[in-house]
Amino acid sequence: MKKWIAIFFVLIITSILVVKLGSTSTSGYKLEAFKVDNGWGYTILKKEKVIIRQDIIPGIQVKKPFATKKDAKIVGELMIEKLKNKEIPTITYKELQTKGIVL
Repeated sequence: MKKWIAIFFVLIITSILVVKLGSTSTSGYKLEAFKVDNGWGYTILKKEKVIIRQDIIPGIQVKKPFATKKDAKIVGELMIEKLKNKEIPTITYKELQTKGIVL
């Protein structure tokens, strides 16, 4: 009996993960980080069409690239969330600080 309960829970958890992963992949957005001279940038694509290409950190006065690939991806993911929620895709200095982006 305990074996069947364990199998049931594994199936439920697996189903939840499949639904969750499926929903992110069907959003139509794809994020790619790319290397620039002194750092990183990101590109957001929708249906294989580039909709945003960001090679500098948005929301600051100085034109400089992201220090790390991770930082570029964090901001790119934030932009995708804003696009999904039909928000204006802008980034503020405060959002950068909150996400721990190296400025």
